[in-house]
Amino acid sequence: MSDNLHSRLENQILTDILVKNICSQLAAHNWSLKDLADRADLPYESVKKLINKKIQRPSFISIWQIANAFGCSVDCLAGRQNPPNAMLQQIAENAAEICRMANDLDRASRGL
Repeated sequence: MSDNLHSRLENQILTDILVKNICSQLAAHNWSLKDLADRADLPYESVKKLINKKIQRPSFISIWQIANAFGCSVDCLAGRQNPPNAMLQQIAENAAEICRMANDLDRASRGL
């Protein structure tokens, strides 16, 4: 395989991983592409092109800004962290918040 073809395949694989993980983070945060663009301080069109794989080699700065917006690492977006562990952590945090809300409702219903 030529070096050029090998490099293009690596870029495509990395882009696919980034897009998949960005989409997972969007769903986990319940954000739109516009929300992400605003929070990452990036042009909406750039985020849209990245998600639609029109940008094959996004800049490190853009990926770093996206990771910061989500509160995760660049490694997480690049697929270098264990996604199930991240999902379990998010589920645990959500469950803890639901328990706090239920306790608050219980106290409120008892007039405490």
